[in-house]
Amino acid sequence: MGNACGTNAASCAVCSPLSCSGGYGGDTATEPLEVVSGAIMRSMDEPDMPPVEKKPSLPHDDGTDSLVRASSCVVYVERVVGHTNSHASTYSGRSSSHSQTVSTLTRTKASGMSMLLTMGTRKSTPPEKLNEGEVAAFKDSLNKSGIDTSGWGYNGTKSVEHLYWEAYRQRGCVITGLGQPGGSVKRVTRLVKIRLVAEIFGVEHVLVSRMQFMHDGQTVERKQVPLKKLKWSECTEEQLANDEVIRTEHSSLTEPWRIGCAKAIDERLGLTKQWQQQHLMEETDLYRYVVEDNCCSDGYPGLNTMYCIHEVTYRIRDPAHNGVHVIGLPEGQEFATTEGDFNFGQQDEDGLSIGTQLNIWTWIRDSGFEIIKMTSMSVPKFPSDGGKSEKSAKESGEAKPPGAAPVLVQTATRIRRVPLPAISARELKEMQARLITAVKSKSRPPSTALWACMDQLTTNWDTARRIARSISNPKYTLKQFNEDLTCFPELNLYLLEEKPTKPSAGSRDSGMSSGRTIGDEYQRTVGAFFALYWMMRLDLDGKDGFCNGVDEHWAPVHLEGDHDFRVVLPEKRMAFYENAQWSFFKRLLMKSGLLEEKRKTSMFKSETHIVVNEKRFMSMLALTAVHDIMKMNLILPCVAEEHAPYHGYAAGDTVGDHDHALSYIMDHYPDMLPSYRDLHHEEKLSVQFTQCNLCFNHGWLVQAEAPPGAIFTAFRNALVRDHKGQIQQRDVAFYFVHWLTDLAGAEPTPLAGCEKFVTKFPLPVLNSFLRSFEFVEKITSHSETEVMEEYLKVRWAEACPSPGPQPTGDSAIAKMRLLCMAQINAVAIVKAFDQLVEEDREVLSLEMGRTGCACQGYSAGLVPQAASTRLEGPAFLVYYGPAFLQSLGTDSPVGRLAILAEIYRCARTLWPASIAAVDVNVTIRIDVIKNMSLVELQEATHVGDSWVILKHNEREAFVERSSKKKLNKMIASSQCFQVLDLTACLGDYAVHPKDEDLTTGTVA
Repeated sequence: MGNACGTNAASCAVCSPLSCSGGYGGDTATEPLEVVSGAIMRSMDEPDMPPVEKKPSLPHDDGTDSLVRASSCVVYVERVVGHTNSHASTYSGRSSSHSQTVSTLTRTKASGMSMLLTMGTRKSTPPEKLNEGEVAAFKDSLNKSGIDTSGWGYNGTKSVEHLYWEAYRQRGCVITGLGQPGGSVKRVTRLVKIRLVAEIFGVEHVLVSRMQFMHDGQTVERKQVPLKKLKWSECTEEQLANDEVIRTEHSSLTEPWRIGCAKAIDERLGLTKQWQQQHLMEETDLYRYVVEDNCCSDGYPGLNTMYCIHEVTYRIRDPAHNGVHVIGLPEGQEFATTEGDFNFGQQDEDGLSIGTQLNIWTWIRDSGFEIIKMTSMSVPKFPSDGGKSEKSAKESGEAKPPGAAPVLVQTATRIRRVPLPAISARELKEMQARLITAVKSKSRPPSTALWACMDQLTTNWDTARRIARSISNPKYTLKQFNEDLTCFPELNLYLLEEKPTKPSAGSRDSGMSSGRTIGDEYQRTVGAFFALYWMMRLDLDGKDGFCNGVDEHWAPVHLEGDHDFRVVLPEKRMAFYENAQWSFFKRLLMKSGLLEEKRKTSMFKSETHIVVNEKRFMSMLALTAVHDIMKMNLILPCVAEEHAPYHGYAAGDTVGDHDHALSYIMDHYPDMLPSYRDLHHEEKLSVQFTQCNLCFNHGWLVQAEAPPGAIFTAFRNALVRDHKGQIQQRDVAFYFVHWLTDLAGAEPTPLAGCEKFVTKFPLPVLNSFLRSFEFVEKITSHSETEVMEEYLKVRWAEACPSPGPQPTGDSAIAKMRLLCMAQINAVAIVKAFDQLVEEDREVLSLEMGRTGCACQGYSAGLVPQAASTRLEGPAFLVYYGPAFLQSLGTDSPVGRLAILAEIYRCARTLWPASIAAVDVNVTIRIDVIKNMSLVELQEATHVGDSWVILKHNEREAFVERSSKKKLNKMIASSQCFQVLDLTACLGDYAVHPKDEDLTTGTVA
């Protein structure tokens, strides 16, 4: 599935402002999936690699294919229900700090999915090739040392053979005291843990493996960052007896940890040294080294273990770069990697080599990386000067850390941050005193700390009204606005805690749950306020302030050209200023009720003026003040027994998700938030609505990827069910304004303008979102199909270059959807549609004209009669359909459409049309072929393989590559599938790699 920004990767919940957890993309679901999907790479041995260099990015180009390891086979994983060990166990792994569930699979079927095969470990070894005598002697030594190995190799534990391989083949650990009289046996391992961080549409995400399929058939479900055991050199007994030599951070007994980092990324993810140098940047201030001694090993029960851990954080430089698509960016798509010669077919026969495994990787929100449980409360100390004493490394004379940004950039970032008001410093000291008293007294649900901070405080509504009255006054400056924001007492909560020191893994630190420092979160919130200020003043100085920020006098910066170096990246700021759809911003403000038309009539004339709705605007200010306060762990609420369960949290649980935490306070303890408490009832509904989960994927609409039922039905039901029909069109628009301002201020540099949008967010994506908001808002009063049809017509009319007059007839809806799906290739694809054979045109017209909604059809004359008069289903969502059309390359567009028609045709055979299934939507995933050329697709058939659509369940099927042997197995096991007849469908068109006459021109 393509994403809203026109890349060849899939859109997902993160791509949508209406996704889980209040708007920025919720945590990736961790429930086990029956089908694992993704794409991965095979590698060959390389010499040891140096660490990732901390230097400016290498020149970016699109020729990144050589930087990752190319796929050479197709497999997929199906978890066989009914064959798993019923005694699944849960334990916490030392290498992961997260709970994990393990189930033993007696059989894993190979059924077809694309994988990137990484180099994995170079020492993977089939169990039968280990020296049986040596393994037996090793096991005997362990038993004589008092270690019971009888339970090893079951329920998530590793076998004796695995430990032997790890110590003597992989050399990933050493075992001391073995065989020594009276000696204490200890396993010592030194490892690197890689925290790979990326911003996915403005939200910090971290890469974790949520599921691992092990060589022995066990499946482990947990959240584990990429890690690698460092290779030990040949050590003498004297060296191993020296505890300090083993514990030291830069030990000479193993390979250097920086080399280990580069190897870990290559071996676990298949990303080469060149790729790492181009796309990764180390966050040097987040590096940690910890030693955990005398630990009970989860993998080897009873074996005392010492872990020496280097924790290293890398950031993806540019999540929108084509070179990072292989790891699921920029949308946060899941992908998979296999290590070593991982082959499910071999699992049934000879067994897999030790050291091989398959990983399912996912991007999860940084704030959701651990569910936080409040076990204790600590009171932070505050600087008496309100934070003014904090100095930069340059000012204090400290040496700049290796790899740090140039001083010029550090200075620019520092002066772009707003100062802490003196009044806040005084109030913080008062809060500190109340916190100390509260901690010593009896707890007060749901959050003693929040009660202590906010009890008896009130919002200065007189000042808030002054803001609303003055916001459109040319003389009302940003500096005055910033000073007036102190009327909202909740803002002081962002400054309760100092910047945390480097916390230990899994600990509950005193910092924000978003991964930012406390100072950053305050600046970010102020940035959201400033974005709102600029948006409300677009007809004054708002555009300059939004794009460029202000100077040292708080005056908006107006650029003289793209070489105006008063700002960073002036060329991007100029481009945004000139190409942003400012009218869409203003329309959204009008639809949300923040601005409204007022007619002024005099004796001689009547005029219409745009004025600020003061009540509505104060509600947005209040929402902005409180939205992110729950990112502070200190004030997170616990669920009361009478409110349990609450969004999956049981009684006594701390609500770790900051959006759900705020919703909980709004729902049950509104008096704790004075700025929310005092709003009018209808305004409270609008604010609460911004915190809900709307089950909406915006990318599906922007690219017309799905039928209207799949896009809108769950969203519309949520409005009716959860909000009892009280939500109006202006409330949905209000939600979008909040999403825009919050993301616009995502960078902690509010005085530099809305840098997240202006310098980092793809402008076409933003413009597409802004344009589509108008249609999404109508779902409160129109049917799903009505909204979709109107959106498609507008997209056709506004397409550039123009595809010609709006289409009519049976193929109209299909053509309009194809135009949205193909994006940059729209003209070629729409033109090619008319050159398809009649059968293919009919299939696409009918299947793309189904709605997936009960009692709803497109207007007569836009779809075939069978789709408008006899409503049947299910309707199909071809997942990755946009990516398939956008990656046209030199292929014939006719050939691409012919294959798409064949996919629909086979899917319909698997799911025959019926009236009973009219409101059902089925997903057909084409992950495997989305980026493949026609030549590559046909090459598979030349070697005797087939492309099939395999039905995995009643709502999902996958396009997969299959050998004849695999086809026979599927037939024998009565699996439902259809073979894609690519030879026949492409043969109808005599497809050639290039078809120049179809790649340009205007549709007739």
